[in-house]
Amino acid sequence: MSKEELRQAVLAMMTRNDELQDQNRSLRGLLDSEMEHAAKLRGELETMKESSIETQDKLNMQVQVLSRENDVLKHQLKKYVGAVQMLRRDGPAAVDGLPGMRLDEPQPAIPEPKPSAHAIQSDQEADYERKLIQVAEMHGELMEFNDYISRQLKIKETIISRLKDELVDLRGPLPEDVPSDPNSPVSEFEPFSAATSRPLINVWIPSAFLRGKGKDAFHVYQIYVRIKDEEWNVYKRYTQFRDFHLRLRKSHAVVHTFEFPPKKAIGSKDAKFVEIRRKKLQQYLRCVLNFCIKSTSELSERPCKETLVSIMPFFNDSSRKPSKAAANTSGKPKLLAGRKGTQTPEYDGL
Repeated sequence: MSKEELRQAVLAMMTRNDELQDQNRSLRGLLDSEMEHAAKLRGELETMKESSIETQDKLNMQVQVLSRENDVLKHQLKKYVGAVQMLRRDGPAAVDGLPGMRLDEPQPAIPEPKPSAHAIQSDQEADYERKLIQVAEMHGELMEFNDYISRQLKIKETIISRLKDELVDLRGPLPEDVPSDPNSPVSEFEPFSAATSRPLINVWIPSAFLRGKGKDAFHVYQIYVRIKDEEWNVYKRYTQFRDFHLRLRKSHAVVHTFEFPPKKAIGSKDAKFVEIRRKKLQQYLRCVLNFCIKSTSELSERPCKETLVSIMPFFNDSSRKPSKAAANTSGKPKLLAGRKGTQTPEYDGL
């Protein structure tokens, strides 16, 4: 054999030796684990033996006690059988001769057999199981009732939200019913007093009218304002609304948070678009009035048309009345959006 072959043989033997050592280590590990498992089993077996020995001792003691009781009962039974036989053979005179036997004395009552521990435990388990079933049924009924209450609350909340939206659409934004200070006490009459103390200033935009013809046509929005017993109409174009918004935004930063409908160059005369813009302008004016009432003590203390117009000339209706000829040439205004009335409100010019 050459040196190369010997070298390869030695390497193969070394590799085989390493494999055998790995197998030996793995087998030793398995043997150790099996020995540990066997030791655990031996311990469990010893424990079971001890418990079985104890149980057997207890049973043997019970057997011994029962056997003694059985012997006593047998002896008493023999005595009673002999007494009965003598009574049948010799009559009542034989009983008088027996010690401790008197016919006129009451015999002791035979005690009822006591239930065993196993019977008591089985009765307790049955009672506990029955109670668990009752509790599970009650829990199921409570869950169903809770689901029903949750559905009813969601329905009520939806109805209240819809009614509130309708009320806001008709009357304007509702005032705050709770005080700003969370630590101050709140009585049950404060929401009512807060709602009644608010000045009765309401604003609507019930309709929009198309004026002019062709490219010069534009929409005019009817603004209906009511303060207690005073009411009047104001007619404004969208550009006037926008100028009013820009002036307010310069002087009051909070106006930036009010939603104002943006300007639209194409499709601004579409009926659906005009209706959406009418609602947004109405909501915008209501927000402005609420802000003005909160920030201006004069308007909150003396709400009237004169005070409102002095603070916001935008709501002034004193403008030049158009002549009858001009009114006849311009034609009747066309109602595009809002409420339908029996009479068309008069447009008093821009």
